[in-house]
Amino acid sequence: MKLTRIKEIDFNRIHFSLAGSGNPWRSLTRTRVRILRKLHDGAELSEVASQLDLTSEELNTEIHPLLDASLVFESNGQFMPSFLIVDEDETQLVYNHASTFSKNLADIIDANFEDIEKSFKHLELSKDYTFEDLAFLFVGGRIIDIKFLDKLSAGGRIMPPAPPRPSPDKPDAHYYFWMIEGEKKHLGEYGLEDINMPWPSWYYFSFGQNLISGSPNKDRGKMETRYKELVESGTIKNPETLGRSLGIPIVSSTDSKKWAETADEQADLLSLCFEEHEKSIKALHTDLKAGEYSPYSLGEFYCWYAHIAYSVAIDILESKGILHVPMERFQSALWYKEREREGVLVG
Repeated sequence: MKLTRIKEIDFNRIHFSLAGSGNPWRSLTRTRVRILRKLHDGAELSEVASQLDLTSEELNTEIHPLLDASLVFESNGQFMPSFLIVDEDETQLVYNHASTFSKNLADIIDANFEDIEKSFKHLELSKDYTFEDLAFLFVGGRIIDIKFLDKLSAGGRIMPPAPPRPSPDKPDAHYYFWMIEGEKKHLGEYGLEDINMPWPSWYYFSFGQNLISGSPNKDRGKMETRYKELVESGTIKNPETLGRSLGIPIVSSTDSKKWAETADEQADLLSLCFEEHEKSIKALHTDLKAGEYSPYSLGEFYCWYAHIAYSVAIDILESKGILHVPMERFQSALWYKEREREGVLVG
């Protein structure tokens, strides 16, 4: 039998991302990632076993945790990954396309920036902070990131909802999941962290770069550690005291509701732009290997593509001097939200 020749994985160029509620990480050993990659390339089980020097029994032992985590499915006797996997050539193609599309998103924010600033000046918070102080968080984090993705996914408008991915430890898991081969920046360089606080409807909200020049963003990590230490100390009795201790903004219920209206209007324009280009964007997915076999890869593709596009859009706005990105490359706030989670993060 002639075996399919498949190149070996460079784990330095394999990156994962998750949006939603779930925990697949314990299922992803290096051996299982190799198995997933080879299944993605169309290898039959006998080929996978031979190339990884595994017996049939050993291969089955490795596949079962992937099945239990809903990361693999069986079709006509063949096992296939159930999530988006993208090889290096495909990754570069998608990244280039999304980077070009990002100019449209940047132009929309640029054209409406004065109106967005006027909305900020109606917030109580504007008595203590200028728009330039917080535009990265309020525009980048709350409009270009979360609200844009929320619009794309709301009611299945463009992105199919995050699929159910039950596992023994989390039977109610729903999340998008993707694995790419390439550089870390190809995932999209900006992201948010949204942590429940001890008080109902209050969240620690952080937006920015997790990595700077390939290394973890130390300042962002220190802020989150400081937040957790204060909360766990038991000495902080309310969000106001916590915000003052951390030296970060406190977004009240009233300000949160006002900004949600602004974010909703602006994100609608961004999502309309996405819809206008959807045919070209969707064609990329159709040509991906995962587009041929994975039942949930379209939603994951859209989510990944949007992360790239909005990240590059932020860089464009920064380069034009429109959006000021802090030296630390992140910002945090304590934010009141009535809904527990938003958009693609609903699980």
